[in-house]
Amino acid sequence: MKNFIPLYVILMVCILAASCASKETAPKPVEMSTAPAASLLLTPAETLTSGDPVAFSVIGFDADGKRTSAIGATEWSQTGLTGTLQDGTFTPDTSASAHAGTVSVQSGEIKSTARVRVIPSLPWTEDFEEIELEKIPTHWIGATGKFFVHEKDGNKILVKPPPQRGLDRSNVYIGPSTMKGYQIQVDMMGTRNKRRVPDMGLIANRYTLDMQGRHQRLQIRSWASDLRMAKTIDFSWEMDVWYTMKMMVEIMDDKAIIRGKVWRTGESEPTEWTITAEDPLPNREGSPGIYGNSPADIYYDNLKVW
Repeated sequence: MKNFIPLYVILMVCILAASCASKETAPKPVEMSTAPAASLLLTPAETLTSGDPVAFSVIGFDADGKRTSAIGATEWSQTGLTGTLQDGTFTPDTSASAHAGTVSVQSGEIKSTARVRVIPSLPWTEDFEEIELEKIPTHWIGATGKFFVHEKDGNKILVKPPPQRGLDRSNVYIGPSTMKGYQIQVDMMGTRNKRRVPDMGLIANRYTLDMQGRHQRLQIRSWASDLRMAKTIDFSWEMDVWYTMKMMVEIMDDKAIIRGKVWRTGESEPTEWTITAEDPLPNREGSPGIYGNSPADIYYDNLKVW
């Protein structure tokens, strides 16, 4: 007769082993070096605030990469930020508009820098009149080297020209990724480059409202490479004519209702939405933004989020 181990014994052994494995062991204390710091780390390295103070910490590492307490005297500085910096804490000016800059700490010859984005609470307006030519709002994400402020007809406007390299298509995000329940509006104008025409639009809650030039359509989608919930309608529009676009996303229980309007700038806003789409797998939050696919110049002006 062959020997065998009862099943209940095997189960008890497994339970005991799992219990032992799940017990947490106290972490070993970090051994601090006393050698002089050869590099510094400023944390948080990237942060966003709507006006609350941001406190930074300085961590030193010696030449062997070990944490060290021998950092020495430190000097703090800020660049591009509106507010006060004292003892490693940056406090934004309450009257400042949205912007971004850096905080730096230096000890001797070694230096570390962190980036801060200051984005006040809604509403926002941007007519680009205060932005330096050939630049962009400093707190925007994804616009550098693709969008530029130019002067046109005596006003400053935002332009997305055909890129010198890379793709024509770009998304630009102008706020925190956790935003929801807002509306966004902008004036836009597409141009013609020989036979090529652009697509242009807005972004809200990770959805895109896209005026498509070549196809003469208006589309709502969540992802360009997978049109799982996309809604597309015929929509005739002209190059070298300004249009106003408005977009909002409403979360209703387990679905999202995405609405968009487009009308000629200067005319009365339509009462009805031009296009409405529904997503049974909703994106519940996301940064507002602008979209452009630019084989030809696209112009943007009078951006509002509220």
